[in-house]
Amino acid sequence: MEYVDILMERSKMVENWRSYLAKIVEAVNEILPNPRVYVFGSTVKGCAVGGSDVDVLIVSNGIPNGNIERAKVKVRIEELSKLPPYHPFELHLADEKEGIWYFSKIKELKEFH
Repeated sequence: MEYVDILMERSKMVENWRSYLAKIVEAVNEILPNPRVYVFGSTVKGCAVGGSDVDVLIVSNGIPNGNIERAKVKVRIEELSKLPPYHPFELHLADEKEGIWYFSKIKELKEFH
């Protein structure tokens, strides 16, 4: 796939983020206990452009502490969601305590089930 094709595909994914997010939520529910999934940033504000990412906050007490273990959770979510390697979704993993920090810093969060 050519670089321009990848950019065009990413742009389409940003435009249709809700359909991809449904797959992400399904994957998260499969691997983490009692998760809550939120979208924030330019996507929620309605000012996302083709080059934007889609910020996804995943809060669960099942989030591991270590960075390597967290990376494995992200990879598993990407695999189960069937996201391509060039996807625009920025997955932010947080346990309940870290979630409080996110909630205090981010003004516009939209929860998805």
